[in-house]
Amino acid sequence: MTTKLRTEINNYVLLIFLGAVWAASFVAIKFSNEIFNPIEVGFYRTAIGAFFLFCAVKFRGGNITLFSENTRLYSLIGFLNASIPFTLLPYGLITLPSNIGVIILSANPFLALVLAHFFTLDEKLSIRKVIGSVIGFSGVVFAVGMEILVSDLNSLISALAIYIGASSYVVSNLIIRRISHLPSDMVTMNTLFWGSIWLLPLVIIYGNLQNIEFSSTPVLAIIYLGVIPTGLAFSLRQILIRNAGSTFMMQVGYIIPIFGVFYGWLFLGEKIGYFLIISVVLVLTGIGISRIRVSAKTIN
Repeated sequence: MTTKLRTEINNYVLLIFLGAVWAASFVAIKFSNEIFNPIEVGFYRTAIGAFFLFCAVKFRGGNITLFSENTRLYSLIGFLNASIPFTLLPYGLITLPSNIGVIILSANPFLALVLAHFFTLDEKLSIRKVIGSVIGFSGVVFAVGMEILVSDLNSLISALAIYIGASSYVVSNLIIRRISHLPSDMVTMNTLFWGSIWLLPLVIIYGNLQNIEFSSTPVLAIIYLGVIPTGLAFSLRQILIRNAGSTFMMQVGYIIPIFGVFYGWLFLGEKIGYFLIISVVLVLTGIGISRIRVSAKTIN
């Protein structure tokens, strides 16, 4: 097996792993919403993630530098990559079920394709990428069905909040490319630190700790959100962006709904039918088409 092929396989494995972890975060957010408001969910998730990575960097003997030449960039990424989505997603999921939340998230690769075309030199649009994205998105629709349609103003506002939060991820991914050469845990720690700083004034004003009746499930859900899909998965995401590019990484949006449906069956007793099998095939086909490299050969 060549090094190039091994790297490609590793990229796909990491992409699937991130899809599984981030799909579970939608379930965790629903549990967290039981006692925490969206601002509290966002702040605690960000702060716990930053602390987890602080410990990880210290453990490996890395350099802890919260103020450096990249501080402004860290602050911007923290705002776009943590403060905005970590509050808007819980807000949207107060009204909408998690399966609709993940289908809205699956629109991210389309935005990623367009933005990467204009703001990067090596991820230009092509017919192959567009076709792959359309096929992948059709698999997502197959998985969740037409329930993505909203029927009232509150649902529409919630859907818009989730989409804005998810779009913020796309923009931050393009910015992360500028510092993807740095250690992933250090970069993520700094961005999460600044993300929590952005949210600190809001949680002081709108936090409601004095009236919260603590329950083990929401608290464990918050800890899970901070450690696994934030601290760990965000660090792995930077590695994937460095190795495969932001457009490839954003195709995780096609995988998240598949796992979301599976978790619905596992935890909520929802049925899995033939449509899920078809959707998995469509999603994997779409990702495969978008990643095929066509070598032009000159015929003499």
